[in-house]
Amino acid sequence: MTLNPCLDRTLVVPAWKPGDSVRGKAIRDVVGGKGNNVARALKRLGRSATPVTFLGGAAGETCHSLLKSEDGLDPILVETNSPTRVILTVATEGTTDQTAFFDPDPEIAQAEADELVARVERALSEPGVEALTLSGSSPSHTTHGVYSELISLARARRIPVFLDTYGPALEAIWGFWPTAIQMNRREAAMRLGRSTVDDEDVVGLLRDWKRRGVACGIVTDGPDPALIQFGETLYEAVPPEIEVRNPIGSGDSMLAGLVDAWLKRAEPEAILRHAVACAAANAAVWDAGAIDPETVERLESEVEIEPL
Repeated sequence: MTLNPCLDRTLVVPAWKPGDSVRGKAIRDVVGGKGNNVARALKRLGRSATPVTFLGGAAGETCHSLLKSEDGLDPILVETNSPTRVILTVATEGTTDQTAFFDPDPEIAQAEADELVARVERALSEPGVEALTLSGSSPSHTTHGVYSELISLARARRIPVFLDTYGPALEAIWGFWPTAIQMNRREAAMRLGRSTVDDEDVVGLLRDWKRRGVACGIVTDGPDPALIQFGETLYEAVPPEIEVRNPIGSGDSMLAGLVDAWLKRAEPEAILRHAVACAAANAAVWDAGAIDPETVERLESEVEIEPL
C-alpha cells in the first residue's frame, strides 16, 4: 500500500545553473511512492504483488497505465478528486547531481480513505494473501489512521504486516502493532523528537517496538551499518560496498527483500542478509525497485551480519 503515490519524472539536462534556459536531453516517467517500489521489487524477486493506492487526475491516469504496461502490475485503486502529485527530478548529464521538486500533497476525502480501507479489507479476506506492506507518509488528516486500521484487520487474520512509515501515520498506531517496522535514522530522530540520534537512542527505540510485539525492527543509516532487533537478538548489518547510481527506493527494496525471505521461513541472519542485499542492488540501478535477482544473490555474500 502507498497512501501518497506520485508520478516520478526524471529530466536529464546538460550542466546548468539557476536562471539558465535549459533544454532537456531525455525524460523518463516511473510510478513512484514507496509501496509501488516495494511491489516492483517483489515482482523482480518472483513474488505476486498487488499495489494499493490512490490515483487522481491526468498524472494518476498516467500512473495507472504505467503500472499495468511497464510494471505488469494489477493495482487496487481508489480514484480521488485531488490530482496525484508529480515529482520532477532534474539530473545533470554525466554526473550524479540531481535535484527533486515535489508537488504539494493531495487532499484525500474521508469517503475516499474509507473506500480504500474497505477494498483492502475485502482483498485480505481472499485466499492466498501472504503479507501486507504499508509504506510511506500519510498525505492528509483523513489518511493518518489508515495504517493502524489495516494493521488490526490483517493481524486479526494472522497475516504478517510490514510497516515503513513515519510522522502522523506512525503516531496514530495503537492496539495491534505490525510484525516488522523499518525506518531510517532521520525518521527515528523524528519519532523521538530529536534532531539526531545515536546508537543508544536507536537501540532504545528498537527495544520499545519489541515490547509492543514487533518481531523485527530495523533502523537503517544509508551505506552505514543498520541496527536490527530480531526476536531476542540485536544485530548490526553492514551493507556491501557498491557503485551507487541512485539510492532512492533502496529502503523499499530492503522491505521487499525482508518480506520475500520472511515468507520463505529463512533463519533470521539469512532474512537480514537478503534484505540488505536487495537494498544495495537497488542503489546500483536508476529505477526504484528495479532490482536484479542475480545481483542480489551475489551481494548477499558481501553483507556482514553481526549479533551484538
